[in-house]
Amino acid sequence: MQTLANHSTFLLIALHLTQCFALPNSSASPYQPRPYTIDVSPTLIQETRLKASHYRPTVDISTPAWFDGPPTHNVSQISQYIASEYDWFAYQDAINANFSHYITTVPAPGGSYPHDLDVHFIHQKSKREDAIPIILLHGWPSTSLEWKNVVADLVEPNDLSKPAFHVVAPDLPGFGFSPAPIAAGLGGPEHAAVFASLMQQLGYESYVVYSTDLGFQIALQMLDSYEERILKHVSDFYIVFPNATDLNRLTKNQTTAEESLYIASSNAYVANYSAYASIYSTLPLSIAHALNDSPTGFLAWLWQLDFGVRDLSVPFTVHELVSNVMTLFIPGVYGNIRSYKELFPALVSQKRKASKVPTAVLQWGYPKPSYPYLKNFNFVPRDWVERTANVTFFRRHSNGGHFPAYSQPEKWLGDMWEIFAKENK
Repeated sequence: MQTLANHSTFLLIALHLTQCFALPNSSASPYQPRPYTIDVSPTLIQETRLKASHYRPTVDISTPAWFDGPPTHNVSQISQYIASEYDWFAYQDAINANFSHYITTVPAPGGSYPHDLDVHFIHQKSKREDAIPIILLHGWPSTSLEWKNVVADLVEPNDLSKPAFHVVAPDLPGFGFSPAPIAAGLGGPEHAAVFASLMQQLGYESYVVYSTDLGFQIALQMLDSYEERILKHVSDFYIVFPNATDLNRLTKNQTTAEESLYIASSNAYVANYSAYASIYSTLPLSIAHALNDSPTGFLAWLWQLDFGVRDLSVPFTVHELVSNVMTLFIPGVYGNIRSYKELFPALVSQKRKASKVPTAVLQWGYPKPSYPYLKNFNFVPRDWVERTANVTFFRRHSNGGHFPAYSQPEKWLGDMWEIFAKENK
């Protein structure tokens, strides 16, 4: 009876997932890109609204705003917005209209993951013959839509003297509209194989890799395994944690002022802000049960993390917040948060091989930091990056936060054009 019950549950889950998204053209070979339309099940959206309407507010205590988390009255207001006003289908129509969506099946990447994977991605090709292929790798909490404010200008810049790009923006497995892995073992090397396979399917034998957040760890694995294919690595999150030598120099007052500020910020991040990563990389299913069942609870959880790393000098609407949350809530929370269990340990271990690939590092600060101790967290000293990277471009901005392509698209584009204009001279 237990086996039958488990089998029935699996069938119900599979049926629900097939109702969430439109199925691609089944007549095409699975190992080549097929056009894809995002088409979330109305039933799922109705369930989400109903659950939001039954949100039970937490009774909080009198503390400074955001000291313990998002204030209850703010969360209650957004929950009401989800229940009665938010229009997912208008947002869905917009992203279907504005971007070319595809899905493909990539062969089992080998290593510790023996299964094929379906990957959703945006692919915008430039009309320019000199366009440069680039794959944009996001992290959590994000999806391929992190780049929505810059894709059009990357592909077809108004100024023909500026470099143009063929843009490939995938959703990591379990994020957005890429189905989650069906087993453990999809670590950094396996992710790297997935995206190298995707670029090969698209006919790009050489290309640029842009990385941020968890995508940075995947990019490092791509540099390690596919160095000959990668023209350049650009990252806005080239993180280097202080090693034992750095900490020893700090105790002896031998670090520079820049190093001391960065070490203090890095240590404060680990002590005060990284609990979510610890949970995700140890017991992700435990918290997924709660987050997956409550759209309001997941929003509040994600909002706290987003609030700490976003450029708060840039207006951010409730609609944008809810839309970002929905793209991670709709496919199921467990699939995306579990990626930390596969990728985060390698990120913090700092076991990296030196790479010869030309690397551009963009660092973005927080002009109005919600948590002052994070102010210098993005500002890794250049010589620390150069321990393992061939740095050919390095720029530091006072603003932009963790999502610079979203919050500062003009500056972000300016950097990209400058980086690759130099390559063409």
